[in-house]
Amino acid sequence: MSENKRVIGLIAEDISTDYARELIESVKKAVPKNSGLRLVVIAGRYTDNNDERSNERMYSEVYDTVYELGEQFGFDGLIIHPGSMNSSKMRLIERTMHGRLRSVPKVVVSSVLEGFTTVGYDNTTGVREAIEYIINVEGITKLCMLGGREDNHEATVRKQTFIESLRAQGIMFRSKMFEATDMGENSEAAAERLLDRNPETRAIFCVNDSVAVGLYKVMYRRGLVPGKDILVFGFDNTKMSSGMNPPLATVGAQSVTLGRRAVEMLLAKMNGEEVESELIRTKLYGRGSFDCVMYEFAIQDLIRVDRDFIYRMFDDCFYRWRNEAADRERVDLRRLYFEFISRMLKAMNDRYLSIEEFGEIGILIDIFFNEGAMEYTDAQKLLKSINRLQNAMANAQKMHSVTINTYINRLFLRMKDKALSVIAEKCEEERRHNVRVHERMHDFLIRTTSYDGGCGIRGLFSAFGSLGIRNAAVYMFDEKIKFVPGEATKFPDHIHLVCVMKNGELYMMPDERRNCPLNEMLRRRDLSSDCRGYAVFPVFFRDRIYGLFMEELGEDVCTNGELIAMQLGRMIYLDGIPRYAGAEQAASSDSM
Repeated sequence: MSENKRVIGLIAEDISTDYARELIESVKKAVPKNSGLRLVVIAGRYTDNNDERSNERMYSEVYDTVYELGEQFGFDGLIIHPGSMNSSKMRLIERTMHGRLRSVPKVVVSSVLEGFTTVGYDNTTGVREAIEYIINVEGITKLCMLGGREDNHEATVRKQTFIESLRAQGIMFRSKMFEATDMGENSEAAAERLLDRNPETRAIFCVNDSVAVGLYKVMYRRGLVPGKDILVFGFDNTKMSSGMNPPLATVGAQSVTLGRRAVEMLLAKMNGEEVESELIRTKLYGRGSFDCVMYEFAIQDLIRVDRDFIYRMFDDCFYRWRNEAADRERVDLRRLYFEFISRMLKAMNDRYLSIEEFGEIGILIDIFFNEGAMEYTDAQKLLKSINRLQNAMANAQKMHSVTINTYINRLFLRMKDKALSVIAEKCEEERRHNVRVHERMHDFLIRTTSYDGGCGIRGLFSAFGSLGIRNAAVYMFDEKIKFVPGEATKFPDHIHLVCVMKNGELYMMPDERRNCPLNEMLRRRDLSSDCRGYAVFPVFFRDRIYGLFMEELGEDVCTNGELIAMQLGRMIYLDGIPRYAGAEQAASSDSM
């Protein structure tokens, strides 16, 4: 029934945030292929501490019982990311870690929990770098901060670093310069209060990139432009930050992602090695909201065709490559960039570029962008980098020939055109993908909305084929579990695998193969061996928990997984199917 796989659990606050998505992706990429490891993500649902809507809070509380199930899953290793969890949810996680999972190797990400190995950002270096630049280079002394909660370690350290950095520059911190947020995108009210108290501010540090989203909205309503009227920078260097308008300057890892380092540390612990807690050095990534230049180059760098200089240009512009390019089977973009830039510089120095060489460099540029270079930068950053190099080469006063000038400028134009065309193609591809996802979800909802009094469990799960999911599984408890607020939820030791999506094909499990211990369900041979990871979603309706929906860690799971689980819960409730070991049709109604 089960195979000899080791299962790594990633416990997170919420699967839908940009930060969580990128952490999950970096962890997934870091898990070695063909290693016999399977990654399983367990994430609850973010709850606003000030949210008084009973339906929202109740839904989140029932949803978060998935954490308690994690205690019975039999993980071989755990990566835990508390995020900005509130105290009640954190107590639930800690109870899990100190329960059956006490002896399981663990690594905690971006938080300090006593007695646990942790990996997190150095919250000081990048922030200090940014503030020193703002004050000493930009000449700005009116700075403020949109911070986080007092019970969040990362937020506390970043606030203290902000205060100490100001003092080091001779600026006294005053309480009016700081406003706390819940660390999510819903930070508009806090941003309004901060700007009302500090109408003269010229720079704002956001405790993370999500908080900057709300600040941007408030600034635009007031006619203020980020990067022009007020410099703005965040923290975490999420992909979302480069997609904001203008792109958000942010502090991020200098050399390795938290997810990759967490996996490396966890695997070492699972192999019996001693592992110490670690902080990853950070740096500032300047963009449109704070367009700083963190390095300069001289004419001699161009003339010497200096290797380190070219790689430094690449690392500055394509800032995500070093941290995110995990697939070594792909083209080495860093080496390819060096190849065509060095040939352009050599042609400048030689004052000669043959038509054959011109064509070859153009082909290398096309390959560079066709192989995904724009995944690791943003358009404004790239265009600025190209313009800097183009202007520097023009100022080198080595290109006396009109022909060489024309050829070199045409190559720079080709780089810009290719980058913009790739971005346009990607936007169109994403639009078409989103339309397909919407259509599939629409079809799924229609097919699972019963008008004849019940479609039965087989009809319900056969509708999976309309979703385009490659790998998934539905597990159901023999009896529904009732959630009681304030009490620990008691789950049985066994669960039933009802159906499996395997490489796009749906398989209904026969009765004799459904039952399995809860601590073996993640190792079932029935799950695709080609799938390296799954996300787990609770299937419930109101206070009745029916089972679990597992979907492969793909590009849509973070947005659609919960919706699918919600629809399953509604349909099971409406069809009145109280038992799942062998039932094909409703046996009785599920009364309230």
